[in-house]
Amino acid sequence: MSIYPVFDVNGRMTETEALPDGAHVLEEPITIKGFSATYDRKFNLGNFESLNPAMTVWVKTNVPEGAAFDLHDCKNRLRQMARDNVRAQLQRLQGNNEVVFLGLRPPASGAEDPIFVRTVSVSLVYKVNLGDYNSITPGYTDWADVRHVAGSPGELHLALTRMWASLWANVDDEIARAQGRGASGAFLGLPQIPIEDLTTASAADHAAGRVNGSRVG
Repeated sequence: MSIYPVFDVNGRMTETEALPDGAHVLEEPITIKGFSATYDRKFNLGNFESLNPAMTVWVKTNVPEGAAFDLHDCKNRLRQMARDNVRAQLQRLQGNNEVVFLGLRPPASGAEDPIFVRTVSVSLVYKVNLGDYNSITPGYTDWADVRHVAGSPGELHLALTRMWASLWANVDDEIARAQGRGASGAFLGLPQIPIEDLTTASAADHAAGRVNGSRVG
């Protein structure tokens, strides 16, 4: 008979803990080094138009070899991060100026985060009806190694804000050309960071701490 490992909400039980029948729990054979989450959603806007933002986030663990951590909570927070980023693009299109936090939220326990964001990929596809049975569907994708800001919730938020802004600039420019309005004149690269945004990021870091891990590599 095989005895499988038993887990509690905070990770695996130790091998010295016994099952009710007296059998001992086997050592967990799986060591999670990292994982990813993808959220891809198509919003039907009516009039044969749609918006399809998507995001994939890769994270690595930030705990000693073999140490247990709350994988359930980590995946929950990562999935929420991806959902929030995608839904924020619909809000932007609708003219909603509500500020949405785009970074990885810290553990509710207040403990150091056992994971940190390593790489993100964001994509934006926007189908626009041009009339007379014509349409245009520009789409762009950017991905980046964000380990240099993984220890700062405010800077990670700003990095993602800039990445999405660049996608929108490219999409809007292509749509303007297709509609006969010429180039939009927008900057198509990563926008610069206003000084006030850097101040806001520093304040967020001070309030939340290094929530995405202090060891990044």
